[in-house]
Amino acid sequence: MNSCFECGGEAHHDHHVVPRSRGGTKTVPLCEDCHGKAHERRMNTRALVRDALQSRKERGMRTGGIPRGYAVGHDSKTLVEDDREQLLISKVLAFRAAGMTLRGIAEVLEEQGYKTRKGKPYSFVAISEICRKAKKTAA
Repeated sequence: MNSCFECGGEAHHDHHVVPRSRGGTKTVPLCEDCHGKAHERRMNTRALVRDALQSRKERGMRTGGIPRGYAVGHDSKTLVEDDREQLLISKVLAFRAAGMTLRGIAEVLEEQGYKTRKGKPYSFVAISEICRKAKKTAA
């Protein structure tokens, strides 16, 4: 853990000297109290996240999760289809329509080298979610 740039205490935040919204890239480590002072108010992680999400909304950027089968476009606002994930969804639905079990589908996908966004093999739970969401969308 770094020490606070201002007071020398244990730093928990990387504070942008020039706000990112204005093109800033350099940060200094600050503790909770000094970071709150830098923003002229007492802040905690919850408040920082809330403020960051509000800022993204005000700029028209996406917040929240990205649905499977899509990625965020270059403008950080729109969703665009992710060809690899769309293919995966099609395969899952075809395997399921052919009567394969959720675990069987997960095994086949692992054999074919498919990984989640986090680089892990698909679990039967993830396969179930894909099928459930596809059924919900079709209804």
